[in-house]
Amino acid sequence: MPNALKRPLVLRTGTKFSARARLLLRLHDRNQPMEASIHIDRFRRFNILTSSSKTLLTGDSPQEGLVCDFQYLVGTPPCTPNPLWGEDGPLVVTEELHLITFRLAYTYCGLELELESSTLPFIIISNNSQLSSAWASILWFNMLSPEPKAQFFSAPPPAPWPQLAQVLSWQFQSVAERGLSREHLLMLAEKLFGSKPSPDSTLSWTKFSKDGAAGFSFWAWLDGILGLLQEHLKQLWKDGLILGFVSRKQEKKLLKGKRTGTFLIRFSESVLGGVTCTWVEHPESGPPVFRAVVPYTAAELVSLALPDIIRDYQLLVEENIPENPLQFLHPNIPRDEAFGPYYSKREEGTAPVWCGAMGGAGVCSPPNIPLLSTGNLMEQKKYLNRRLIRVSSSGNPKSI
Repeated sequence: MPNALKRPLVLRTGTKFSARARLLLRLHDRNQPMEASIHIDRFRRFNILTSSSKTLLTGDSPQEGLVCDFQYLVGTPPCTPNPLWGEDGPLVVTEELHLITFRLAYTYCGLELELESSTLPFIIISNNSQLSSAWASILWFNMLSPEPKAQFFSAPPPAPWPQLAQVLSWQFQSVAERGLSREHLLMLAEKLFGSKPSPDSTLSWTKFSKDGAAGFSFWAWLDGILGLLQEHLKQLWKDGLILGFVSRKQEKKLLKGKRTGTFLIRFSESVLGGVTCTWVEHPESGPPVFRAVVPYTAAELVSLALPDIIRDYQLLVEENIPENPLQFLHPNIPRDEAFGPYYSKREEGTAPVWCGAMGGAGVCSPPNIPLLSTGNLMEQKKYLNRRLIRVSSSGNPKSI
């Protein structure tokens, strides 16, 4: 099944898929046909549109051994209520684990054996909105279960934090080619446990995938970030330009001693799949001021790349000409030096713009060109060059 986040153990209801069995042992009696049969667990009905048994044949290369392919397998909703029951009732679809088992009657020189092998457990979903929850179940099972168990989620065991931390880092390495640092993992641990974890700290399945004071679970929040990286921020994350997992307390500590205009990029803790910029300002008197932009999500980033947002960001300060407050990427890298290689190429003849406030909206036009009436505009030039930028008012920084 096509899957942008490389999650092959999650299948869609009604989607055709295939399974391959391989026998790496090449010793067999050539006078005895070798047929493998396929068996799929009883909790759902599976349609096998071809034969349920196949003859093993030599693969494309000697290393493949003997192979057989079962194609056009389709999972359908169960005809009867699911017989799996957990402590609080029937398991949800995203916790139903299914197995495909292959069996082979093996004969060689009078020796007769019944060989059997099973796939890793997989989950069947009916809607793409269930993909994230299903993958959480796959991760939890593969991390903690030594063998296939159909009723694993009847009473799922807790996960030791050191083991879970490694698995989470692998997710980021797989999706965006950069795992989680020690500082990232410490922030996540403090978010989960409220303090620095000990080697014996464990996390329950419910707290990982179900509970959520912000309206979404810890895993849903983390998976939203993975999706954002995959689609829009992969190269920036890979190259270390996104600090990422930084608490609000920690970001102030990092920026407090830096010069005005120093900023960092972190993932939002309150918005699902959001990224924001926070910068520091040092007024003439008083403590440093920290400002953060309302988080950008895929809805904005699909239209305008984050490097271009950073390059063109403007802050309206009273009646002054707006300026870009994002000057130095933490710890002290000039903005254009850090993000220059990622900027979109400007069209030739595009002039810089200035922005003012009118009715709460940002209005942009090339400098030194008066606003023209429709008639004059059509006479002098059909269209003025323009580009989409981000503007904030000084009282409440936000994108418009």
